[in-house]
Amino acid sequence: MQNQFEKLGIDEDFTPLYREMGIRQPNEVQCEVIPKILKSQSLICVAQTGSGKTLSYALPISEMIKLIEDEQGLSENLGSPRAVVVVPTKELALQITDVFKRISHHAKLRVRSLITTKSLKSQGFEVLVSTPSKLSQALKKKDVSFNDLKYLVFDEADQLFDMGFKRDIEGIIRFVEFSETDIHFFSATMPNDVKSFLEEKFQKKKLKSILIGGAHKAQQRIETFNLNVKPEEKLYALEAFIKKSAQGRGIVFVNQKNQVEEVNKYLAERLPKLKFRMLHGDLPEKERIQSIRSFMQNKSHVLVASDVAARGMDIKDLDWVLNFGLPKSPIYYLHRCGRTGRAGRAGKVFNFVTSYDSKLIAQINQSIKEQSHIDIGTIDDKSKREKARKVAGKPKKVKRLKITKRSRH
Repeated sequence: MQNQFEKLGIDEDFTPLYREMGIRQPNEVQCEVIPKILKSQSLICVAQTGSGKTLSYALPISEMIKLIEDEQGLSENLGSPRAVVVVPTKELALQITDVFKRISHHAKLRVRSLITTKSLKSQGFEVLVSTPSKLSQALKKKDVSFNDLKYLVFDEADQLFDMGFKRDIEGIIRFVEFSETDIHFFSATMPNDVKSFLEEKFQKKKLKSILIGGAHKAQQRIETFNLNVKPEEKLYALEAFIKKSAQGRGIVFVNQKNQVEEVNKYLAERLPKLKFRMLHGDLPEKERIQSIRSFMQNKSHVLVASDVAARGMDIKDLDWVLNFGLPKSPIYYLHRCGRTGRAGRAGKVFNFVTSYDSKLIAQINQSIKEQSHIDIGTIDDKSKREKARKVAGKPKKVKRLKITKRSRH
């Protein structure tokens, strides 16, 4: 009897993969996306964080590459992939590379990641995962060729096209033969200006937009707790929170890189037995990779991170997120929240709110309400008078995220 993935067009050779990954059947995103990619329809897919977007494009692309190789044989062109995935961060590149490598055990694909200056010119591979700057440089140096390119994916597309990567993206696009390449965009949010830019820039591809229910929203299984603390008490409050309230594994999001270092030093001194790692953009590459792999492999229980960890990281057993500092953008608030409550699990988000944050949290609340009809309550004013250890040790629960039935999308 055919499984549900086979009915979508994925070969039975991939069936053992689903058992390995604990997947019983395709979800809504995969049911929508897989058939369209198999039919060579270029897409803009906007779907909730944790909804299985990576597998929705990785599976059909792997299937199609397998079919190409069955017909044409293994490509002997070095440095010339058939599929390229472009992502904003090294951490996300490593994660998506790991997904393709798991698939490759069943499809016999060669997968590489390009996140360093190391040349791939002398290597043969079918799938390449890269950050924009590294790929743009490699194409200019002719270390990578798009001569065999059939599939180009931009993951976390809103950030790629709205956060300073446009020049690199335009450098990459110059090497793309549009008539020979399917181009796909995936993200959890898609601002109108970015969507308009994509539709204009890639007009030749006649992009089909897919908006999956829950896009632009925090996960419904997430509970939110706002904790009022004084700015000077944040570190002590964090210590108390980890000692008394933090159950399971979580991420502490800090706004600035120097603050990540400060929190790291404090926790190392005050909680020497705590298994934790830190992650920010200025860490040496080797340390960044070690931190993310340690956390992904459950060797550490807490990750202290900048927003480099807010995008795309798929940690299915993440129990909580703490915003040590509220992000300056509501979009990043959604992405931070999206690290927990994934794959149907419950999750919790804790926010340290200071007297300086009233306007900021109001803006975040309003923006999220406008996009997704989610209200995030604040704790009662009287709690502001409590000591930081009380606030962190026994946080007052705010109302559960309220999602109305109507949708603006």
